[in-house]
Amino acid sequence: MLKAIAMTYKKSLLAIFFIVSAVINLSGQILKGKITNSEGNPVPFATVYISEIKHGTTANIKGEYLINLNPGTYTIFFQSLGFSPDSRRVLIENEDKIIDVMLQVQFYEIPEVRVTSSGEDPAYAIMRKAIALAPYYLNQIKHYQAEVYIKGSVIVRNIPNIIKRQIEVNNESIREGEVYLIESINEIEFDAPDRYNQKIISQHSTFPESEMGGDISPMDVVQASFYQPLIADIAISPLAPNAMSHYKFRYDGSSPQGQYIVNKIAVIPKRKSQQVFEGTIYIIEDYWCLHSIDLLNENIAGSISIKQVYAPVQDNIWMPVTHKFSINISIVGVKADGEYGSAVTYSIVEPNTDLARPADLPVAQQVEEPPPLEDNKPVSREQQKINELLAKDELNNRDMVKLSRLIEKEADKLDTAANELEIKDRTNFTVEDDADKRDSAYWNAVRPIPLSDEEIMSIRVSDSISFRRTLTKSEIKNDTTLVEEDTGSVAKRVFSDIAFGKTFSSEKRKLSFRFEGLIDPEKFTYNTVDGIRYGVGFRVTKRWEDGPILTITPSVDWAFARERLLWRVNASLNYNRMKQARLFIWAGRSSNDFNSSAGISPMLNSITSLFFRDNWLKLYESNFITVGHRNEIVNGLYVEFRYNYEDRRMLENNSDYSFLSKDQQFTPNIPVNDYLPDPPDPGAEYNLNNHIHQEGSVSLSYTPRQKYYINNGAKSPAGSSFPTFRLLWEHGVNSQTGGDALSYDLIKADASKTRSIGAFSEYGWSVGAGAYVNNEGIEFPDFAHFNSQPLPVLLTNYRNVFMIPEYYSLATPEYYGEVHFRYTTPYLLIKLLPFLSNTLMRENISLAYLYTPNTSNYWEVGYALSEIFFIGRAGIYAGFEDFTFKGAAVRFTFIFE
Repeated sequence: MLKAIAMTYKKSLLAIFFIVSAVINLSGQILKGKITNSEGNPVPFATVYISEIKHGTTANIKGEYLINLNPGTYTIFFQSLGFSPDSRRVLIENEDKIIDVMLQVQFYEIPEVRVTSSGEDPAYAIMRKAIALAPYYLNQIKHYQAEVYIKGSVIVRNIPNIIKRQIEVNNESIREGEVYLIESINEIEFDAPDRYNQKIISQHSTFPESEMGGDISPMDVVQASFYQPLIADIAISPLAPNAMSHYKFRYDGSSPQGQYIVNKIAVIPKRKSQQVFEGTIYIIEDYWCLHSIDLLNENIAGSISIKQVYAPVQDNIWMPVTHKFSINISIVGVKADGEYGSAVTYSIVEPNTDLARPADLPVAQQVEEPPPLEDNKPVSREQQKINELLAKDELNNRDMVKLSRLIEKEADKLDTAANELEIKDRTNFTVEDDADKRDSAYWNAVRPIPLSDEEIMSIRVSDSISFRRTLTKSEIKNDTTLVEEDTGSVAKRVFSDIAFGKTFSSEKRKLSFRFEGLIDPEKFTYNTVDGIRYGVGFRVTKRWEDGPILTITPSVDWAFARERLLWRVNASLNYNRMKQARLFIWAGRSSNDFNSSAGISPMLNSITSLFFRDNWLKLYESNFITVGHRNEIVNGLYVEFRYNYEDRRMLENNSDYSFLSKDQQFTPNIPVNDYLPDPPDPGAEYNLNNHIHQEGSVSLSYTPRQKYYINNGAKSPAGSSFPTFRLLWEHGVNSQTGGDALSYDLIKADASKTRSIGAFSEYGWSVGAGAYVNNEGIEFPDFAHFNSQPLPVLLTNYRNVFMIPEYYSLATPEYYGEVHFRYTTPYLLIKLLPFLSNTLMRENISLAYLYTPNTSNYWEVGYALSEIFFIGRAGIYAGFEDFTFKGAAVRFTFIFE
């Protein structure tokens, strides 16, 4: 059977060979050749640009290039970083043409006029102009259309077995030492300021059918402009407004290239960091725009080299025509190398004529008759300042920042979408129906970058595997090896589904059922009240075509020490997704933390109880039912009504088990708080008693000028430049057996805001206050509780937290005022040290303040390093009451969420 399959496959390849020949003959003539240096060695990945059709492509690693052209006369430019460009005038007739090119080494000279009397490197005067004009060049284009070819290849040198198994699909895994290819041809249409239409015409991948192969999107390449301050959320651009704080620059000379003078600038990080580049950028004299870049970023995952070549696709408009990325990965045992390149052909380029061109920039020689100038066109005050600054021979840093902000402000005036609250998807993405069904004949005809020998072999191997997938079940049964593989795969899938969960969906996913699995660390905990607690969860979702979504989430737990079944059912109906309108009902029996808003992590309490006999978590039993409704009244204004009925039962410790420290006693299941008597006193104002609790609440939340997305008929908030304001009124009634029903009223308000400021920096604040208008009927679970985390090791990255006070100790039944502030930045103090600067850690400072009748003026200051190996945080904190020192603490946080 296998021999017959192989014979059929060979016949198919033979047929494809003849089809390839026919298609190539019909697709136009081929211009090809090899690009070498003066010693005859290939110049890999050199840029080939054809000015008449605005088409750029690259040679392969052997310096070989291949372009399909219609008959005509073309001007071809050959260039590579470090070499003098070469141009040829080529006549393409009715036969293929071979043109081999030898590039000479490019020499850069430092002219005397560049030597400054102040001794400052001439690079700084050039870079100040380039940085100041970056916002102009970022917004220079109003509209363009282009065809973008993307090709990437990866070779995995080493991959641990545990990772290999996780990405195994259809019994196929990533094979070490083999090259995997991914390529696509795309039509891109851009409209300022940030709207893209992308159509994938064809795509092809030799990766196994998994997420690693994924959809091919050139958007990261097309949108990543070095005129932006931050490149793909990886590193700070050398043209960012704050670049002078992160980089040193060195002038390495200039060289005439045609009618332009190109300056070579070395980019040198001021400190070793994973958030900066190093290498070389080339700036065009007088225009102060990019000519090309050759930069390297080294980070914890490896390194990425970025090379871009720009060309004048239209007068005064330089745009990237080739992109080249080289990636070296070395992390957690995975070692891999990758190459990612693109070729761009611009068909339409329209400049943004509404954005005034700075007067000091030269005007390129016009090829066509220029349009008539507008008479008496007014010049804005900001534009006058821009022209005055650009007229200076040299800019200082203050001038540079001012000029950059003025140009950015002028560009923002033209962005009408900035004032719109709805954020429309920046990218409209479509895929041709037969995009992934193109054969090798098609690809050989249209591929602008020749494949390497390894990439050709990758396609052959992939085609062989794809052919095998087309075998019928009867053919598989006749091959015992395939049967054994299929049986083993089914057994592994069944085990994985039972252990870790699985989702079952109907056709079109209108109805789905999710089993959460038997192995879930969050469902297996220990505390001294319940003992070992284990549970499983489910989720049922029903979707209707007109929009509503019903979600029911049941879960059951067994408390072994109490021999008590705990259960919960949450149900919600999103009946108007544009208004985010939701009806919900919750019911069940559970062991609740007295501080339901921000207590200790159950997993952390399991560890402290079993290993140190510290049972910090204090619980009561709640038999409850809650109903409510939430919706948006107008944009940004939400209202929620809620009613809760709860039978609260106080609990005692039922387990005395621990692994260690057995001579130490567990503390009683009673929170430590100044309002609770110790020992309990029946005559005290506040005690822990069984009671029936009822409450009704109304809450309002308002975010002025809230931006939002609309996707598939559903509205999603997307932040605002204004804070979010919240107001709550809660009326509660508590009644003990044989006692009167007593009520309380709580009114509280707060406001909060988080904002990014520059590359990798942000700040956030929150201010809140609350008071009980009457508190005769208040019980401890109804107190105002605060987030205090006194343990040295934490498992959650808390915000708006107090790090020193004990659990439950801050809770109050009277009134309070609370303030939090935090600031995060890559470089502040410790990160300036050389041995720490090359890490992805960020520095954080925080301030927390609380006023209650018991705490008076309590405040904390803290300093922390975050993103330690991605999951860690370490901080030191000091607490004060008024100005009296109350204590200090060190906190280590491991974030597994």
